[in-house]
Amino acid sequence: MKQRVITGIVYVFVIVGLLAMKIFIPPMQSGVEFGAVGIDILFTLISIIGAYEFTRAVGEHNETGDGGISKIQRWCAIVTCGLITPVFVITKMLSVKLASVNGAVSSDPIGGPALVAMLTVASLGAMITASMTVFDHDRSDLKSTAYAELCILYCGVLVSVIPNINHFMENSAVAVTLLFLIVPAVDSFAFFFGSLFGKMWPLKLAPKTSPNKTVIGAIGGVIGGVIAALIVWVLAEFAGFPTFSYGGRLPKWLLLIIISIPTAILAQLGDLFESAVKRGCGIKDMGKILPGHGGVLDRFDSMLFAAVSIVVSFMII
Repeated sequence: MKQRVITGIVYVFVIVGLLAMKIFIPPMQSGVEFGAVGIDILFTLISIIGAYEFTRAVGEHNETGDGGISKIQRWCAIVTCGLITPVFVITKMLSVKLASVNGAVSSDPIGGPALVAMLTVASLGAMITASMTVFDHDRSDLKSTAYAELCILYCGVLVSVIPNINHFMENSAVAVTLLFLIVPAVDSFAFFFGSLFGKMWPLKLAPKTSPNKTVIGAIGGVIGGVIAALIVWVLAEFAGFPTFSYGGRLPKWLLLIIISIPTAILAQLGDLFESAVKRGCGIKDMGKILPGHGGVLDRFDSMLFAAVSIVVSFMII
């Protein structure tokens, strides 16, 4: 328990520090945000370490047909995951810089060239990995290939959604802050609601995947997400940071609450997916790098799914 608390405190300081870098280090005159690079580096490391944890969890395939993923496909997947986010960030910064050099402000709110570059790297990695079923067929069979492709999707593409949010042309600070606050709030409120009211309403949320999680706990998680959204609104409205630009008809507080609900639901789905992976692999934790918490995927699984809701919501508004 002591290790878990210490790791949690360090985690909070790291996240707060990275958010402070992003919010308080102003963009360059060209529009390039070097204050956002800290978050990019963090999630590049999460992508690499997460891919290592995932491929180790499924086991190594060998010539006798036992195990999960072949050695060559494992390292193809890890390298691909390690390249996806840096390629996106570098291309995004270059496109913003080039627009500034040409005397224009970048009008590409979702980073089209950067997304194309990122998807190109992911697709090439997936194709090279899949081609191993031809050139390394004794070890790289369909099961091994499926694990490798899932690793690229989960630990590479899905992780890269967060740097995408981090480099929105508008509202990136409020979007990142919302994500970083909602996920721990969902986890904490789900735990407390489950502990307090679980015996009164013991209906299980996913009994075969995570038997300790209850429906009332999931409802508490959504409530926690809503409270986190209101905290972000208070910070944006009365403290002035993070800034939130929105000219629509809905009040900002209501809009943030609407965004928080699917985000809280997906955060819990991400946790359940990770539980399903661990149960399928017969392990308790994905790793040991974070004392008291397990691996990086044990810590950030909810955030990877929640980020999808955030990116879609802010692209719409």
